[in-house]
Amino acid sequence: PKGPPFLRQAPDLIAGAPAFLSRLADEYGTIARFGAFFNTFYLIADPELAREALVTQAANFPKSPRDVKILSRLVGDGLVTANGEAHKRQRRLAQPAFHTKRIDTYAATMMQYTTAMLDEWQDGQTLDVAEAMRELTMFIVAQTLFGVDMMTMRGTAERVGEAIRIVQNIADKEFQSPFIWPDWLPTAMNRDRRRATAVLYDTIDRLIAERRAAGSVDTGDLLSMLLLSRDEAGDAFSDGEVRDQLLTFFLAGHETTSNALAWTWSLLSGHPAAEARLHAEVDAVGPLDALGGPPTLADLPRLPYTMQIIKEALRLYPPAWSLNVRQAAADTKLGSYPIRRGEMIWISPYVLHRRPAYFPNPECFDPDRWTPERERALPRYGYLPFGGGPRVCIGNGFALMEAHLIVAAVARRFRPRLLPDQAIDLNAQITLSNHGGLRVRLEKR
Repeated sequence: PKGPPFLRQAPDLIAGAPAFLSRLADEYGTIARFGAFFNTFYLIADPELAREALVTQAANFPKSPRDVKILSRLVGDGLVTANGEAHKRQRRLAQPAFHTKRIDTYAATMMQYTTAMLDEWQDGQTLDVAEAMRELTMFIVAQTLFGVDMMTMRGTAERVGEAIRIVQNIADKEFQSPFIWPDWLPTAMNRDRRRATAVLYDTIDRLIAERRAAGSVDTGDLLSMLLLSRDEAGDAFSDGEVRDQLLTFFLAGHETTSNALAWTWSLLSGHPAAEARLHAEVDAVGPLDALGGPPTLADLPRLPYTMQIIKEALRLYPPAWSLNVRQAAADTKLGSYPIRRGEMIWISPYVLHRRPAYFPNPECFDPDRWTPERERALPRYGYLPFGGGPRVCIGNGFALMEAHLIVAAVARRFRPRLLPDQAIDLNAQITLSNHGGLRVRLEKR
């Protein structure tokens, strides 16, 4: 695409990056070169080229230094910002906390907290379902990964939520800016970020201090595992290193899932036939009038359509709508396209999920895309809600089980209905949310 000197496509990106990148893929196909300020990017809109970049040539395409610098101001030097050997080491140390058997033990806590939320909801009540899901998933992550109960977190949930919004807004502005100003400059943005990160750091530091005071015991959660971990030299993590990992998982572990859940309720509100099938499925597992308890881990295999709905919501509105920009470490090719050392590629799940060749009528909400037969026919890297390759989201199993349980539990008791004046206006920051939240009216079933 053409554009004015220096600015190039920056105005289009700032005005609405997901829509602009989708238009770019529609017009130019497999790969397209575009620019913003000093940066030139290649948009990858083909599953096979995405696989090459994320798997076959993953070592040659680390996260770009610019993206790492912006994100490290938010989450420090944790798993999201690490590259190369540092990333491999951190992933190896954190992986046991996300083993399937360990994740399965979290199901009861997920349902306990979801039930507590539903017990507070009232027929006819209006609320921001995005905020409700964010608070719920925050409580779940704090308990399951850090061993902190809901009552302890409730006192800080509002402050933490506001801090997360502030640092996301600042990071978004830095991604859109031609310059990344030093964080020591006394700008208003730097001052706001310092205040917000102080809230997040204080919260995490308190968890670490309390656990260290209680003694080095493996309680089965991520926090205790990190405190007891030793690297190849036998050295323990410092409190600062533990904090960076915990902050990464704390933010990623609830912000992405809460957005996915909010989009799910938004979509179901506008598609009554799909919602009716969902209700029939969850009622068959345990009808409400039979006074059955909330869904359990054992019920999930009997709720396939519920998972199809979640997968389709993740297709249309992937919370990780854009993977961090990758920068070529050496001259190479993706397919037949030469990529020179230092050039940057952009892979967007939002774009890939809307390729008509793989998803006919891509803007249409259709959970039946995810029947086993149709899912097997899709190219592996055409659907990337959790990324792919060695950097695939370490918590994807945790997130899917959590969403599966929560959607089933809520659907058994309530119908969230978008308010008539609720507009859909994509807020594409680090995660994909809606400007102004998603206001709904609750209808009790």
